Amino acid sequence: MGRLGMETEKGLYLGIDFGTTNSVVSIYNYDGDEVFTVGFDGANILPSAVLFEKGEDDKLNNIFGILAKEGAIIYPESTVLSVKRMIAAEQSVKVTVDKEQYEFKPEAIAALILRYIKEQADAFVREQLKASGEFSGCVITVPANSSDKHKKKMKEAAVIAGFQEESVFLRLEPAAAALTYAQNLDESRTVMVYDFGGGTFDACVLDIKCIENDEPVISILATNGDSYLGGNDMDKVIMDIIYEEFVKQTENNFDLFDLSKDDGISIKSKKMAVMRLGQVANQAKERLSTVASTKVVLSPFLLEPHPVNINIDISRDDFLNHKRIHRMDDIEEIFVKMQGKSPLDIIEETVKTIESCLELSGKQRQEIDDIVLVGGTSSMPSVSDRIKDYFQKEPFKSAISPALSISAGAAYYCHQIMLPNQAGAKVVEKTVHPLGIELSGRRFLEVVSRDIEIPLEGLVIEAPALLETNFDDLTSMAIAVYEATMSDTKGVNFVYEKGMKRLGGTTLRGIPQNKKGEEKVRVVFTITQDNVLTVEAKCMNEEGTITRLSVDKMY
Repeated sequence: MGRLGMETEKGLYLGIDFGTTNSVVSIYNYDGDEVFTVGFDGANILPSAVLFEKGEDDKLNNIFGILAKEGAIIYPESTVLSVKRMIAAEQSVKVTVDKEQYEFKPEAIAALILRYIKEQADAFVREQLKASGEFSGCVITVPANSSDKHKKKMKEAAVIAGFQEESVFLRLEPAAAALTYAQNLDESRTVMVYDFGGGTFDACVLDIKCIENDEPVISILATNGDSYLGGNDMDKVIMDIIYEEFVKQTENNFDLFDLSKDDGISIKSKKMAVMRLGQVANQAKERLSTVASTKVVLSPFLLEPHPVNINIDISRDDFLNHKRIHRMDDIEEIFVKMQGKSPLDIIEETVKTIESCLELSGKQRQEIDDIVLVGGTSSMPSVSDRIKDYFQKEPFKSAISPALSISAGAAYYCHQIMLPNQAGAKVVEKTVHPLGIELSGRRFLEVVSRDIEIPLEGLVIEAPALLETNFDDLTSMAIAVYEATMSDTKGVNFVYEKGMKRLGGTTLRGIPQNKKGEEKVRVVFTITQDNVLTVEAKCMNEEGTITRLSVDKMY
């Protein structure tokens, strides 16, 4: 048996694109210098779904992937979908199995899926690649604008799943896609990564330097994104079309999304109907990427209090131009954002994000050499057509499907982390924008400059000056952290000026009472390669009072 070219003590690393809707897993083969995508039930993607059921011993068992997704129609209360959107939430996830309710933390649900992924990857290398070894480490990709909390919970889930904590690395999804793109690159390029997934959208401008006889080096110039904009919102538009037909047939006497309303439909029937509605909408959306019109049949859709059948034709134009009416199961904040919007409007929202990203990078659209489309939603013809129109050039045609490129990039990241001196494209983790703190008079003190390389062990930078108390007998001091998002910050001296973004704040308490300026405070910024920022403020007296701030959103 081979060992994928790795030494026994190094273990094996897994590249994981953990998606809102689907997850993709890849392995870097160190012997063949190639990437394999792990198969799940005959497919390259694994629906990020888990279904709970009771076994013979009355313990909870789990079903994953496509079987869980399909089972959700019959057992909606026992199935969890789209846990990625819940991962940073404080509230628990509730499931009901055989009328008994259970509660889980979102990271515990994510850990179950990751453990299954790990087990399937172990089996894949044994059975398909005829190699041995255990996946002790992994690279998990996260959206470019992920919060610090999301990253920490994702890492915690990986550890619960059985990966070694020191061998769990988080890397940005656009950077992973760029790694895949740059593998065979032989000239310098400025690239826009357009990452339109199931639940999130990211835009990222990267500079790829190719120097003769050297490997490509990738640097991130700017990122921008939306954590609540994705293919799921396209699905909701088709759900809206179908639901509008249901409302007409039933003369608006029923509300499938109001579980507290006694309208003759049981809660279980409502949940089953909503789950079927979502799945047929997703299937119809995928068909409309290749055909001009599709038929949606739900027969029966409901049996109580009387049978309701749906049989409608939806054209691609109907879908792209339909403006959403119903709230359905969205929270109020999301519905306000999506109400009255069509898929074409949603695509325009991504264009606005692109424009902001270009502004942050200091680049014009004509300076972008290639546009790399990533994520399943970017496969829609209307998306690629709009991007072509905006940039006045064809998006880059990859041999790898947009749905698989991030996972492949995560596998290349494994190569870079495990064998940093080996040949291959590399991402240089750098600070994207200047970071600093607010001084009295609302002045901005830059602590971390842009384009500073972040070493593997992290970047630690102390503020260039100690802070002083600016009043007599002051016992506390506010520490406010800002990011200067504009590319040229030479003229930015105040935190209220254009391009200044407040990241978070904390208060240093316990400062000894003293005269103005007598007490000093040292501020230190620490940035990891996972792009997690921690700010520490320490009083310089003997007691050394300390406060730490873990900034929730860095970039």
